[in-house]
Amino acid sequence: MAIRTSLFAVAIVAVLALTQSESLGQTTKLRLGVNAPSTTSSVLFSLARNAGILQRHALDIEVVYIAGGTLSLQALIGKSLDLLDTGGTPFLHAYLKGAQIKIIAGTTNRLPYTFVARSGIASPEQLKGKKLGISRFGSTDDFAIKLALSELGLDPKSDASIVQVGGPPARLSAMKSGAIDGTLLTTALALVALKQGSNVLLDFTERRIEYQLSALVSREEFLRDRPDTVKRFLRAFVEGIQYYKSHKEQAIKKTMELAKVSDPEIAEADVKVRAAALPDDGRPTVKGLQLALKDIAEIDPKAKTIKVNEVMDLNFLP
Repeated sequence: MAIRTSLFAVAIVAVLALTQSESLGQTTKLRLGVNAPSTTSSVLFSLARNAGILQRHALDIEVVYIAGGTLSLQALIGKSLDLLDTGGTPFLHAYLKGAQIKIIAGTTNRLPYTFVARSGIASPEQLKGKKLGISRFGSTDDFAIKLALSELGLDPKSDASIVQVGGPPARLSAMKSGAIDGTLLTTALALVALKQGSNVLLDFTERRIEYQLSALVSREEFLRDRPDTVKRFLRAFVEGIQYYKSHKEQAIKKTMELAKVSDPEIAEADVKVRAAALPDDGRPTVKGLQLALKDIAEIDPKAKTIKVNEVMDLNFLP
């Protein structure tokens, strides 16, 4: 009897140890790339961590900042990242070049940009012959600034000079120093520019133009080999969307922290625009991707042969 009791106790201990081991083993570490320190994903997943959402889905997500869609896509393709939140335009360029990657969710389904010009330039006519800054050629803001010029009645090919400057903070600094005359900025930085004396020439947020400004992307190999992990990640993402939208004060504080801004008005404006562009169900915008493909087709005819459903895999969304 004593032997049986002893064996039973040992068995219980073994089961408990195995259960604990399996529980610990279920926590999955993932590396998620972002193109700016305070993107929607950066703020959302930081809030999700603090709220226990990631823990509930047994995830440990490291958010990695890599400036520029092209460089971050290289990191994803090279397996330095598991997932990436990046622009629809650079994603499509990489896809057309043969990268085996897919969009699995949308994070910013509208153009959240404001086109600002330095003090002294208050009308489209005054932009003629001036320098306008973007991050990189082929980027989302490259497309958007050409669209902005067209909307303002100017020819993007001849009326202004478009130059590569870098990310939004670099462009804001370049405009303040006079190195460029205008640029596109997200709402938060556009408010900073206005307080420095810049002028708004076009506000895309008022026009509610659908465009895949950013999306969650992964390698086809990763999606194929780790479907359960991807499903857990996207469940946490969709739950995080609801938290981001329903906890405004926390979102503003986290935005201020990550963007390193001390003005709550700037952070609040940023959160308002991002929340409006963030889909409740996490699905990307088909219309916005079609618009991007149409633009790319002007320089790469292959884009005309691509259908939107080819570049997406939405089977993992809850």
